[in-house]
Order: sequence, then structure tokens, then C-alpha cells
Amino acid sequence: MATYEDALTALNPFRVQLQHEVFADIERQSERQSVGRLTAFSAGGATSAFSTALTNIHATGVGVRIRAGTIVPDEFVIKVYVFEKLDLGAEAPFLTKRFGNIEIDVEPLPVQLAAARNVRHLRAPVRAPAAAIANRGQFRPIPGGVSISPLDARFVGTLGCFVRGVSAGAEQLFALSNNHVLADVDNLPTGTAIVQPGPEVSATDPDDVFAMLSNTVPLQFPTTRFERRINLFDAAIARVTDPQLISTTQVLGIPNYSAVLSSAIPGMPVTKSGRTTGVTTGMVTATHVNGVQVNYGTQANPRIAVFDGTIQIIGDDGQPFSLPGDSGSVIIERATGNVVALLFAGDGRTTTTCDLGAVCRQFQVIPT
Repeated sequence: MATYEDALTALNPFRVQLQHEVFADIERQSERQSVGRLTAFSAGGATSAFSTALTNIHATGVGVRIRAGTIVPDEFVIKVYVFEKLDLGAEAPFLTKRFGNIEIDVEPLPVQLAAARNVRHLRAPVRAPAAAIANRGQFRPIPGGVSISPLDARFVGTLGCFVRGVSAGAEQLFALSNNHVLADVDNLPTGTAIVQPGPEVSATDPDDVFAMLSNTVPLQFPTTRFERRINLFDAAIARVTDPQLISTTQVLGIPNYSAVLSSAIPGMPVTKSGRTTGVTTGMVTATHVNGVQVNYGTQANPRIAVFDGTIQIIGDDGQPFSLPGDSGSVIIERATGNVVALLFAGDGRTTTTCDLGAVCRQFQVIPT
């Protein structure tokens, strides 16, 4: 049986062969004058729909096998993600069984949705425990895991945790969340006021300002149908204006939270605390996942960004690990309390996150 390291070693050679096969398949389609079908929507919501099984594939990574809906935590495989679970055996048998000595697991992964929860939907019912409502209240001091938004925004997200770094020659504290939560997908300028809570029951209050938008990782979107721009993070930080307003050692509902960075590994049990679903538990199913499509628009008017290096998580017992409004939550290893990832998208079944250690290196900060 392959180890995690074995699967990682095989991943890039597999991607090279897969790319060769896909390009050859597209050429065959062009010869049949069927390339026009590649621009339509599929039932799975993909913006680059497919006309054969090979062009159904959009992402690959390394993870643990999921058999009949059950995670097999010690069986490491190459993960092949498809928009719709079709039979690949006839056209691409090497994708359905093994690559060298590494087995392959084909799994459906729809286009993910990255969305802070819009205020017009705040009172809509969600599948969430009653305790999750607590994450939407006002907290002083402010912990991680609670409702935040820019001042005067009409959406809410989650404060992941606090981090510290040097700014203007002095050590500063920052709130960590997503670009689309703190900066509204690069629409808000540096210095924008951030409040806790967000507009949960009424408009935001200037007296609830606790931080100012400080830095973002800009999100990249293609400008033409055939352009490919790759993102690694959906992340932003906001400088804390008054350290007395916050609690740097707490994520709401996570008693063993530890401000220590660890690496996510497939099969790792994890938890998170978020604005919409509160504290949930799940398992890392894959890492190093490239090619994940994330929609920052709507189904009718999609705005798709592609992400590499993502970490995929599925909730325990068939429950959603996250829902809209949980964006910005930090993912925490259950056993140690260490932080491993930053939540930014999902589809109700799968949650998509980015590596928190890499995010911290990007901003030159550390959790606190």
C-alpha cells in the first residue's frame, strides 16, 4: 500500500501524462468539429464544460480514498476530480485504476462557491446547530471564529484568528480572514474599517470597529476564455486598532486552540469554528489539489478563479463542514489544536481551504 510520500512523488509525473492526454483529446474533438461544446455549462456548473470524459477532469491532488461515501483514512491515492462522476474507464483506463504503483480515486468536485453570506439571506434557515448562533453575536474581547464584515457591508464572514507581525517598524496585531470577507474581492481599499459583528440583524455600527484593512493577496481572474491565471490564497489581514478589544488566545468553542502552525495531511481529523455553522468536525481528504474552480459571482453570472495547492475537507457523519458565512475560519487539527488551513470556499459537501503556513509566510506573520 502506498504511503503519502509515495503518492506525492507520483503526483507531478501523473499530471504531465494527464495534460498530454487531455490536449490530445481536445485535438481529436477539434478534428470532429466539436470544440464549441467546450464553452457550454455542464450540469455540474463548470465554466469549461466537457464533451468527453477526459475534459470532465479539472483538478488533481493526493489524498485518502473515499469508498461508497466512506473515507478510508490510511489508503493514500492520487485524487482525480471531475465535474460529474462519469465512467472514465473506456476512454482513459489509466485514470481509473493506478499510475505506477499508486492507486487512483476519481471523485466529483463541483465548482466551489466563495461567498460571504449576503445580508438578504441572513434569516434564511440553514442546517446548523443552535450553538452556531452564538458565533453571530457581539463579543468583547473578540475571539476567532465569530462574525465580522467591513463597516457598512451587506455581507458577513468569519474572523479566523489573530496573527502578529511587524508593520511600520513596530510589532502589530492583525485579524486574519479572506480577501472576499475583508476586502470584498479587492473592491475595498486599504484602511477600510472592519467591525464585529457584521450586519447580523441590522446595519453595522461604527462603534464596533476593531481593525483596519491592512493587506490582501489580490485575486486573479482570466480576462479571456482561454487565459489561465492561478491563485494560491484567498486571504487578507486587518490591523487591530485596540489590543484591549481582542483575545489573542481564543477561537470560540475550540478549548484546545494552539497558535502553532502544522501541515495538513490526508486523513487528519480537523475542526473549525465559523459564523454560520459554529463548531464542526471533519477530515482532510486531500492536499496539493491543483485546478479547483471557485465561483465569486453567481450561477447565472459566474466569475471563476482557479486555485492550486488547496486542501479539501469533508464533514463528519455526512454533515456539512461549512456553509456560506464560514469563509475566513481557520482549520484546526483536533488532536493538537494546531492551525493548518484557512477556509474560503465550498459546495455544501466539500470545503476548500488554503495552507495557513503559506498564507502566514505571504504576510510575514505568525498566529497568536
